Amino acid sequence: MRRLPFSALVALLPLVAAPSALAQSSATGGLAVVVNARCGVAVLTRNEVVNIFFGRYRLFFNGREAQPADLEDSHPMRSQFYRRLVGKDISEINAYWSRQIFSGRMRALPKVATPEEMTQWIVANPCGIGFVEQAKVDARFNIVFELAP
Repeated sequence: MRRLPFSALVALLPLVAAPSALAQSSATGGLAVVVNARCGVAVLTRNEVVNIFFGRYRLFFNGREAQPADLEDSHPMRSQFYRRLVGKDISEINAYWSRQIFSGRMRALPKVATPEEMTQWIVANPCGIGFVEQAKVDARFNIVFELAP
C-alpha cells in the first residue's frame, strides 16, 4: 500500500474539514443584538443590553422606550443568547423571571416563536430590540452589540 506524502495530506485537509466546519459555524455563528434602524441607537454596552433584556431598563439613553422581545423557551438560539450574554442557562433565566413576575416588580418580555418573527417584531416597533444571527442583519437594523461564539 502506497502512502501519500505529508504535504498532500496537509493540502487535502481543508477539503475534508470544510463541510463540517461550515455546518458548525452556521450553528454556532455570532449573534447580534439589533435595534430598529429608525430608533437612533447605534451602540450599547454589555451592561445596557443585560439591563434591557432583564427588564431593568425601559428607556434607551436617547429617552426612547426600548421594546425588547425574546424567543420562546424551547428555541436553541435563546439558550445561546443568554449563555453568551450572562453565562447562565435557560433554567436560571426562567427562575429570575419567575421571581420578578411573582413579586409584581416586572412583566415578562413579549416572546416570539422564531427568529423570523423576531425580525418582524423589531421592524414593526419603532425602538424594537432583539437578537438575531449576524449573517441575517440587513439595512433595517443597527447592530448595537455583538456576541461572538
